[in-house]
Amino acid sequence: MKKIISVFSCILYFSGNAQTSPPPVIKNPLTTSKGLKINSRKGTLIEKRTIDLAVFKTLNIQKILTTDMSDNSTENVLGIMTETETFDTISKKTLTIEKAELIKLLLSLQILDQKGNETQNQEYTKYKFVTLSNIEFGCVYRSYAKNWIHYIKLPSSFNNQNLIEFDKTELKQLIKILKSAEEQL
Repeated sequence: MKKIISVFSCILYFSGNAQTSPPPVIKNPLTTSKGLKINSRKGTLIEKRTIDLAVFKTLNIQKILTTDMSDNSTENVLGIMTETETFDTISKKTLTIEKAELIKLLLSLQILDQKGNETQNQEYTKYKFVTLSNIEFGCVYRSYAKNWIHYIKLPSSFNNQNLIEFDKTELKQLIKILKSAEEQL
């Protein structure tokens, strides 16, 4: 009888402990960044320089250089800045894209440019690329109009006017701007 109680107690103990262990942590292998390191440092003087590269629609494309003045370490990122103005307020906000992510974005936009030539027998098709800062680049094929509508969607909390639409010609212009920016980072 003591053996049965001991075995039963062991089973209950191990099954109870098996339920309380946390699930394993899975890191997303698709992310390209660990975040800006210099910008988040505390207790040091940080310099931030912004260089305007181009304007696309209502977006100001910038190169942002951040330097820790104590050790002269630097980081370069692409900035996408938007400005809104009302009667009483002016608001400027910038989202960033690191170089590795910018390269993936450029490849995706080039694929979208190629898809724009494939309008025969297309169904209702959509594509999107979302950056780590939640900027969505994408396009939608509208079969009734037989054309692609490209867009950039900023995070909803970022700007009240968060959708920017453009056509195939403007997509080529955006790719050219981003390629030039990537070379400068």
